[in-house]
Amino acid sequence: MAKNESQFNPIQEQIRLLQQCPVCKGQYTPKEAKIVEQRQDAHLVHITCPHCHNAILAVVVISDIGMSSVGMVTDLSMEDVRRLRAKDVISENDLLGFHQLLKENKILIN
Repeated sequence: MAKNESQFNPIQEQIRLLQQCPVCKGQYTPKEAKIVEQRQDAHLVHITCPHCHNAILAVVVISDIGMSSVGMVTDLSMEDVRRLRAKDVISENDLLGFHQLLKENKILIN
């Protein structure tokens, strides 16, 4: 079995297990799953429900002991995910500065 084939089949199998939309309970097919990014044995996968158009973003990890995944419902499109992945992280100073701005402009309500 070729290396690409052995890496592709387990991820397709895990995606097959993520076949039900958590919002509308509609069925996904593996073709709806798009791999956004992969690093070693971890894959970031975006799936849009063909029925309700909500999406999930899941991390699928394949290891020697098996496969696991964790996901969340999102309103981000795959293009949004790719764009935001390229952005710098928000630092603590950025967050504190934003909080101060809200406080000074009386936007922040206790």
